[in-house]
Amino acid sequence: MPTTLTKLQQMGQTYAVLTNGHGGRLIILEKGARALDLKADEDEPSAFWHNLTALRDDKNWNCGGDRTWLSPELDYFQDSSGTYRVPEQLDPGSWKLTQVSQSHAVANMTCDLQHSGSSKKMRIDLDKRYTLVPNPFLMNHSSLFPDCSSVSYVGFEVCTEMNLTPLHSVPLTELVASPPGYCNLWSIAQVPPEGEILAATHGSVRPITMFSQTEDIPITLLSNGIRLRCEGPDRFKISLDAMSSTGRFGYLRPLNSKKSSLIIRQFSVSPSCIYPDYPSHQPDYLGSCMQFYYDGGQLGHFAELEYHSPALPIDIPGRSIDVSSFFYFVGDTPSIQKISTALLGIPS
Repeated sequence: MPTTLTKLQQMGQTYAVLTNGHGGRLIILEKGARALDLKADEDEPSAFWHNLTALRDDKNWNCGGDRTWLSPELDYFQDSSGTYRVPEQLDPGSWKLTQVSQSHAVANMTCDLQHSGSSKKMRIDLDKRYTLVPNPFLMNHSSLFPDCSSVSYVGFEVCTEMNLTPLHSVPLTELVASPPGYCNLWSIAQVPPEGEILAATHGSVRPITMFSQTEDIPITLLSNGIRLRCEGPDRFKISLDAMSSTGRFGYLRPLNSKKSSLIIRQFSVSPSCIYPDYPSHQPDYLGSCMQFYYDGGQLGHFAELEYHSPALPIDIPGRSIDVSSFFYFVGDTPSIQKISTALLGIPS
């Protein structure tokens, strides 16, 4: 059966392969600068859902992996008539892999976007730097240290820099008023379904619903987080704000009767910053920092683990840097559950 690498070669795709020397591997696709495939071991499943047939269409964004978009979503992906469209200049965009080594890769591009609410245009320069990172339990021997001897691991850090340049002039008197719009980095990892999202929060917090096809979203509220099952025929998306988010969430998925996989994502969150992504029924909402989406099997059958970085106003030049870590573990279910509890503080 052809491997992911073989298929990418047959399609003539440009990519980079990063390896950790212990069987772990990360494939970074130049198209969209995605972390497309992440394996803790060659014989283990990928952390990411992917749809390689989408690569045959240059305009099809839905090929999977971990991607960077910009938000607020409704300000850049929906026009005044309500038509939703992924801007081609953003995804797949014009990314180029410019530096590659065994454990490090860099991709960058420039694109122009229009903010639909104000019709103002801006130039966005994006730079993504991928670096493989060690197993955190080999670096930190705390009292919570679980036995990782039977667990495979691979992880990476991604540093994304955005430079925003307005393509319109703004009178000085308008700069002191409320900005007409914002722009921020939006990280989205597509993962296989039938798993459970575990999101740590400060206290017991009820997420807001961005949209849903069901009134019965399979969510459990805990004293320090939420559990969310990604299953069933209905689409939904929920959001946790920057005040309650700890900057860490996970995705626990059974692989068979004995083995499970675990994704942990760590990112920076600042409650005093603006996170402007909003649901259509609440356009004044601010604070949407951590989001989770399930497609109900309607777009390929996947879930999305998402987070946002603090926003920049679109009227003045600005620079934003976001750094996150992505840890992936595969092993016997009891060990994976212990790792999940140690990193999230949520009992499995």
